[in-house]
Amino acid sequence: MNSKERVWAALNHEPVDRIPLHTLAVDGPLCDEVLGKPPRSAFDAIDDLENQYPEDWIERVNSIITEIEVNVFSKMIEAASVIGYDTCGAGFIPLIFESKEEFSDIFGRRYKIINLDGNIFPDYYKGVIKDRNDWEIFPKPEFKDIFRKARKFYKAVQRKTKKLQICIMATDDFTSVFPPVWQGMGMSNFARALKNDPKLIEERFEYTTEIVLGLYKEYKECGAKIFFEGADIAFKGGPLINPKYINQYVLPYMQKLTEAIHDWDCKIIFHSDGDITSLLDFIVEAGFDGLHCLEPPYVDLDLVKKKVGDKLCLLGNIDTSHILVDGTKKEVEDAVKYAIKKLGPGGGYMLSPSNSHPAMSLERIKWMIEATQKYGEYPLQL
Repeated sequence: MNSKERVWAALNHEPVDRIPLHTLAVDGPLCDEVLGKPPRSAFDAIDDLENQYPEDWIERVNSIITEIEVNVFSKMIEAASVIGYDTCGAGFIPLIFESKEEFSDIFGRRYKIINLDGNIFPDYYKGVIKDRNDWEIFPKPEFKDIFRKARKFYKAVQRKTKKLQICIMATDDFTSVFPPVWQGMGMSNFARALKNDPKLIEERFEYTTEIVLGLYKEYKECGAKIFFEGADIAFKGGPLINPKYINQYVLPYMQKLTEAIHDWDCKIIFHSDGDITSLLDFIVEAGFDGLHCLEPPYVDLDLVKKKVGDKLCLLGNIDTSHILVDGTKKEVEDAVKYAIKKLGPGGGYMLSPSNSHPAMSLERIKWMIEATQKYGEYPLQL
C-alpha cells in the first residue's frame, strides 16, 4: 500500500499492511536538520524589505505572508516524507505582521515572534477582546480575501510537494473552532462571558466556524480528503471548561463542521491535548472520524480502545516531553510497542507523536519510525 491508501484505510477501519505513521507537523529546526538549512531565512527577507522600503515595509511583509507560509509548509511536508511519515498536516494561518516582535490574527490573539535558528515560530501570549465592546469594534476581515489566500496557499503547497509519496491532511491548528474563541479573549474574560454574555460567545463561535468551513471548502476544492480540527479542549486535569458549556456551545458547531465534511465524502479528525477520556462521548456525538493525540500519561488507552475504538480511528500516544526528546532507544521502542499493543489490534490506528515542538530529537523520531515499521506490520506479532 502507498501512504495515501494506508491512511485512508486506517480511517475507515479497513485492513492495512502496517500501522500508518502520522505527524501533526515537523518544526523548522528539524526540517533544516533533515533537508539542510536554506541560505536565506524569512527573517532575512523581512530585513531586506525594511531596508528597501522604510516607509511601508510592514505592509509589504504582510503582502508576502502567504508565500512565506507556503515555503514553511512545503518544507515541512518534504521533511516528513523524507523522515518516513505517511501523513503530515498543512493549513493556511491568517497571521498579521505587526512588528519584528509580534503577530496578531483575525481572532483577537497576539503572538510573540520567536526566531528558532532562522525559523519563524508564532507563540501565543494573550487575547485582546475583553468584552462585547471590544468585539464590536474588533476589525473583522473580508472572508473572501482570507479564503482566496487559503486556496492560493493550498494549491502552492500541493504543487511543490506533488512528487512526494505522502498524504497531506488539511489542518486548522491555528485557525480552528474552539481555541480562537477563548484565546482571543483570554481564559478569564472568556469564562466571565460564558456566564454573563452567552450571546457574545455564540457570535464568536459562529465567526470561527464560518471561517473554518470556508477554509475547508477551499481545501476540498483543491482535492483535500482528510481534515484535522485542532480543538485542544482539555489539559492534563481534564476538560478546559465545564462540560455543560462544551455541550451547549462547542458541540453544535463541531456537528456543523463534521456534517459539512461528510457531505463532501471526506473525513475529519479531532485533536486535543490532555486527558480527554471524559469527553469521548462528546467526540463521537460531534461526528468525528478520528481522535488525536491520546497524550501520555493522561489518557487510559484501554478505556479509549474499549469505548470508542470501533467508532474512531485513534492516532498518537508517543510522548513528546521525554521519549522523543531525550529517551533512550529502548524507551522509544518500548513506547511504540506499548501503543501498538494497546491500540493496534483490529486496525483503526495511526502511530503518531502526541504533539510537535522544536525540542524533539530527529534521532528519536527515526527510532520511533523504525520500531513502527518493525512491530506495526499486520498481522501484529506483539
